[in-house]
Amino acid sequence: MTFEHADTHCHLDQFDDPRAAAAEAARARTALLAVTTTPQDYLVARELLGDCANVRVGAGLHPWWLADGRSGEDGILALESLIPTTRFIGEIGLDFMEKHAPVGSWKLQEAAFRRICASAGSASAPDAPKVLSIHAVRSTETVLGILRETDCLETCICILHWFSDSADLLWDAIHAGCWFSLGERSLRTGKGREYLKLIPRDRLLFETDMPWPGDAVLGFAAIAGSLDHAERTAVAIIGEDAVRQAHENAAGILFL
Repeated sequence: MTFEHADTHCHLDQFDDPRAAAAEAARARTALLAVTTTPQDYLVARELLGDCANVRVGAGLHPWWLADGRSGEDGILALESLIPTTRFIGEIGLDFMEKHAPVGSWKLQEAAFRRICASAGSASAPDAPKVLSIHAVRSTETVLGILRETDCLETCICILHWFSDSADLLWDAIHAGCWFSLGERSLRTGKGREYLKLIPRDRLLFETDMPWPGDAVLGFAAIAGSLDHAERTAVAIIGEDAVRQAHENAAGILFL
């Protein structure tokens, strides 16, 4: 099947009916990277969605879950054990915004992220590189440092999801070889639209990050509408050829 659109960062397991949404997406020729927030959620999502040809499920450990104690050493160990079994790892990363993660959790997040990246870097292969979907809020410098230390920049496809840090750090990430997934909400901002112009076309992807807080009843129509909004915005800024390239980028990552 040829896919015409791709959502490279969504939380499909949190939808009202994930399989129905996946089936609707397949009919609409839309590929989905379904990231998860804990290894336990990944196992459930893999069982539920693993046979959907248009869905790839990522094994994740969200930094918020580490920051507030919902997950700890058991979660880190569980993710480390899963990494050799899947190409897709996410959502992982760091959050250094006190609103989301207290300062006291930052070192814990760093230690966990370093371990996860070390596992991913060592388990990646040239013909099937690990794909990392990374949360990097006010933490890009540290994220890039850990990705370098663990060789993930060399061995993995490192996607910074919804990049919102400074322009200088954007350039650092571009020069480091990172990929970027942008969506409707990021492209609503002036910063997001300016960053869209700077991101190399061969490392651009689209995402929704759905469901958003407050979403009550959610199906594929929400993803389709959000992707359409993001893509139309991008066409107006960087042109149809660049958006078409983003679709090809996603297909190359998801369906090696």
